[in-house]
Amino acid sequence: MSCTRGNSYIVKLGDTLFTITQQKLGDGNRWREILKPDGTPFTDKDAANLQVGQVLCIPGSTPLPPPSDNQINLEARFYSMEETNCHPPASGVHGVTLQAALSGQWQSKCQGQSVGRLQCAVDPNVIPLLTNFTLVLWDGRQVPAAALDIGTAIIGNKIDIFVDTVTEAINLGVKPVTAIL
Repeated sequence: MSCTRGNSYIVKLGDTLFTITQQKLGDGNRWREILKPDGTPFTDKDAANLQVGQVLCIPGSTPLPPPSDNQINLEARFYSMEETNCHPPASGVHGVTLQAALSGQWQSKCQGQSVGRLQCAVDPNVIPLLTNFTLVLWDGRQVPAAALDIGTAIIGNKIDIFVDTVTEAINLGVKPVTAIL
């Protein structure tokens, strides 16, 4: 069933109405604006029971652009806020951790202000420092990110993603991701 209003969105593994709305409308607290294909709003119970493949209707959003030459496939590894002790990244500008970005919490624990992007370390020859981009995670979720740091082990199509703890970094291991510039 297609949407009577707004643009269609297909629910992916790990999606919540909050994260979808954060990504599409810029504010996860606007999740009640998302409608079912028949134009009815989601109840709290509906919101808690999203199903992969379910169609949602996003008001006033625009569909994602088709794949382009501005996509870079990367091998992701992870580094932690716990490990860096909030030492400033190479750019001098902090971002948020992966879990904060996925939950729509854009307040940097290191910088104390709203930053609106996931902190990543990159090879500046592949993604220039201070570049903002969309990071498509291994499970299809997307988050706004920025190239805020560099590292000696990040050469070529590799990226380090900022997480909260060393344990989280170890548990995540190595994952395939895509940067949309």
